[in-house]
Amino acid sequence: MKYIIGVDGGGTKTEAAAYNLEGKLISTATTSFGNVLVSEEEAIKNIIEAIDQCILKIPDRKTDALYLGLAGSEYGNVSVTISNILSNRYNSKVKVVNDSVIALASLLKGKDGILTISGTGSISYGIRNGITKSAGGWGNLLGDEGSGYYIAIEALKLITKEEDSDKINSKLTNVLLNKLGVENRRDIINFVYSKTKGEIAALVPTIVECARDGDIIAEKLLKKSGKELAQITLKVYQSLSFKETVYVGVKGSILTKVSFVRDEFEKVLNRTIAKVEVVDEEVSPTLGAYYLALKEFDLQ
Repeated sequence: MKYIIGVDGGGTKTEAAAYNLEGKLISTATTSFGNVLVSEEEAIKNIIEAIDQCILKIPDRKTDALYLGLAGSEYGNVSVTISNILSNRYNSKVKVVNDSVIALASLLKGKDGILTISGTGSISYGIRNGITKSAGGWGNLLGDEGSGYYIAIEALKLITKEEDSDKINSKLTNVLLNKLGVENRRDIINFVYSKTKGEIAALVPTIVECARDGDIIAEKLLKKSGKELAQITLKVYQSLSFKETVYVGVKGSILTKVSFVRDEFEKVLNRTIAKVEVVDEEVSPTLGAYYLALKEFDLQ
């Protein structure tokens, strides 16, 4: 019996899952972030830990193929470095791609279309007639518009503007300061420069709650996020020149769970694209890694 382990590594967590060649799930494991742009050393450590946990439940504790979708893996020699480390460690075939690639494969079940992800980070990736295109996914310093990190940082930037303009605290500012356990607006500096992307993005539920309570500033911020995500999706759509109905898959907690973001996202797409169908299903990206590994390594 042969086994495939698919790995999905993002800015907050790494999920690994072992499948047999018939697609039966054998085992799963979850560890901390797998985005190499956050910290390559820590990400690789987390990835290996997740794989090791999966292998414990595989007969003979051996995997024939590893297919990984990792945020940030397309930059520099990251994919080569990780492939070498893992192939030597597990003596198996290894392929490393961006996490959006396996997510698209799992969600659209092999059909052409676009996938837009918004969790801690954000990216849009599409494929049409074998041609691929991505937009966004530049990381928190260069982009990640519409992501959880983006929303949190934009909210914190509003605090700095209130401080510089000697304005009284907005409701959103008071709620965020209370959440952070600080009174002085300038004290947010310590939080921003000492926390990880994931820890900063964890402020989003607080911002969403403010919007649900009727806070206009929070609502506008979330709707702006939806517009930004729609824009990177449209860049992929226009570049690939879709003529037929385009399927747009959505993944990540920001797009799938925050209605202010999702509604604005769909509003912009429906206004711009003649025929669009948004696909939202709870399916693990590791299943996409399984599908792609079967094709890549001809294991059957």
